[in-house]
Parts: sequence; structure tokens; C-alpha cells
Amino acid sequence: MERNEFIKSLGLGIALVCTGSCLSGCGGGKGDDPTPTDPGAGGGGGGGTVGSKVNVDLGTQLQSVGSFLSTGGVLFVRLAAGNAANSFVATQAACPHQGGTLNWVQASNVIQCSLHASRYSPSGAVVAQPNDGGTTTALKVYSTVVTGNTLTATIS
Repeated sequence: MERNEFIKSLGLGIALVCTGSCLSGCGGGKGDDPTPTDPGAGGGGGGGTVGSKVNVDLGTQLQSVGSFLSTGGVLFVRLAAGNAANSFVATQAACPHQGGTLNWVQASNVIQCSLHASRYSPSGAVVAQPNDGGTTTALKVYSTVVTGNTLTATIS
């Protein structure tokens, strides 16, 4: 094989390898796209996808002011008496800093992370940054509706 033929074949081989890598890396795989689900069906679930709904039975849960519940990726907190939607708040259940569990602290009227003590207002605003020197962002707050004894948060 002559030098020119060798270089042409080598160049063609490299071009094919690069093209194949590019196409597989850039492939429009719909498998990576989130699929809307209904984690509220059957008592909760993963949550976090666009258009999902997470339900709580107010007949058996969140019956007293200050009670909270984490289900389906949503933290529900009862802020006031009565079953009006504004008696509750629904936020993401995991801290945006490093994914720690969020809990309601009634005495301080804040949502607090169990990992690094980040604190948030009921509206999701950051009240205190994590105690590990990192930073966090505001919580996602979801809209709620009450129908009969069912509180529903819509994750959007």
C-alpha cells in the first residue's frame, strides 16, 4: 500500500469513527425526556414531573396546625385551621442544596433541611444558608386545591 492510499484510508476511518461518536452522543433519544405521571394515584409516588398531582387525605392526615407530611416528592404543611387551600403550603420535599430531607419547624415557622440546617420561609424563600458553607436556592412552591377531604398539589 502506498503512502497516499494509507493516509486516505486512515482519514476515512477516523472520519467514520468521529461521525458515529457524534451521532450517538447527540442522538435525539426521547428516553431522557421526563414523562408526566400521576404520583398521587395509589397514595403517592416519585413526583417531580411536569403536570403531576400529589394528593393527601385530610380526613386522616394533616389534621392539626403545624403538622406536615412528605409524600410523592412534596412536603405538605398545615399552616392554619380549616380546609381552604390557603391553610396549606406544598413545596419540594428535598433541599435544593444537597437533597436533604425537609421538615417543618412549627416553633420557628420555617422549613428546615435535616442535613445542613438550611432554612426556608413557608413561601419558599431562603431564611438561612446551609451550615456547611455552601449556598442554596429558594424552594419550589406548588399550587394547592382542596376538593372535599383531598388536598392536591400540582407539580409544575
